[in-house]
Amino acid sequence: MQQTATGFTGAGVTAVGALAKTYRPSLGPNSRRASNATLAKVIGEEMIRAWAGRTGAALTQSDFADMDRVVGDWFAALAQVREHIVPCTLFPYPVPSFSVGPITFRHFSEMPVEGFGVSHDEFWPKQPEGLRLWARDVWAALRRRPVRKAEVGGFRFSSLTQFATERAAPWLAFVRVPGRSAPESVGAADLAADIALAAIQLVSPGDDMRRVARASGRAGPIWRVDVSRAEDGTFTAGSKNLSPALARSQDLIEQHMKGVAPVLDSMGQRLAGFLDALSAVPILDEAWCNAAYWYHEALAETLDTVAVAKLETAIEVLFRAESMSGSKRRLTESFEVFFGLKPGDKIGSGTVTVEQFVESITTARSRVLHGTWPTLHLDLAANKSGQTISYADVEFLTRTLLVSMSVSLDDYVATSSPVDTTEALFAWILAQRAQAAAPAAAAHTGP
Repeated sequence: MQQTATGFTGAGVTAVGALAKTYRPSLGPNSRRASNATLAKVIGEEMIRAWAGRTGAALTQSDFADMDRVVGDWFAALAQVREHIVPCTLFPYPVPSFSVGPITFRHFSEMPVEGFGVSHDEFWPKQPEGLRLWARDVWAALRRRPVRKAEVGGFRFSSLTQFATERAAPWLAFVRVPGRSAPESVGAADLAADIALAAIQLVSPGDDMRRVARASGRAGPIWRVDVSRAEDGTFTAGSKNLSPALARSQDLIEQHMKGVAPVLDSMGQRLAGFLDALSAVPILDEAWCNAAYWYHEALAETLDTVAVAKLETAIEVLFRAESMSGSKRRLTESFEVFFGLKPGDKIGSGTVTVEQFVESITTARSRVLHGTWPTLHLDLAANKSGQTISYADVEFLTRTLLVSMSVSLDDYVATSSPVDTTEALFAWILAQRAQAAAPAAAAHTGP
């Protein structure tokens, strides 16, 4: 029996990929809805179905129009919203559900099973009691087989339950992703969960929140064991619980999440604009989400050299700096925009000026990334004046800028026609401050 395989040459694969690219130009709406590889597969399958056995010369304009219609119909079919459930390592205790824009976080114990076509009893099966329990165990023993216990989650969710349990991720992020193909929808849900977790970290500072993570992403073990032996024979063994927010009480976490809800709602607007692609300022909202992602990644690092490099990257993409010189300029401008400080002004009650602090941050990142300072080092690189910064300083600045930027964007978007650039946003913030200060200045200089 002979079988025939139909496919493309290397040049053909390249041509199909190039054709797919024409339907999803860079940064266009379709570039978010499907990757080039996904669309190229759709086009390739349609070519094989409709054009197999035909030469290029035999194809007509009608054939190309049919292909165009197939691609258009395929994109149109992506209009539906897909809801994803993403397990996360978050708080150690169950607290009431809360939202970060379009994403809702629920503890596993609050899983809304009915909304997914599963009954409560099926998801939370009860173990038999009394004689039924005895009969089950005896029957299993007689058959010399393990006892089969009902699994939490039922048929549909048993794997999710097992995964969340194995990864110590009792929190579920419910993410509604509109208008994407299946593979890209999963990826978008993962990124949205990461950004939402970054928002939670931004409003819940502390080293104990650095291990907040998506179970399928940067989540690490929630405990570790260290064993060592010194040359003199001293043996040391110890363990440590690394669960996020372990020292924070359940009541404290609940009250805190209620208190920061307005700020989470603000950052949720940035995430919604990025996820739905319906923002009035899509470039600024996407820049904020990019920066939040880098901030989340930075907090997961154990080396200060790498963490600070990622934090500075977060600031750079937040302001769309485009280069190291642009990064210095935008970061210097941000001190005046958000804090009212000029380059020569001292920060707080210290002796370091804004200009020196900015130089220290950009130097620490640049020297690590260009190999002039060892990555595997306990200290951060100093600037030209010999001044250094700490991880805590850069984290605090990055966090403050991200929160301030989001809150400012809320007011900026509410204006009649916001221009979607960092320069325009900065100019608007400065103008608002000057306008607010004018009455006070007039009163001070009055008779």
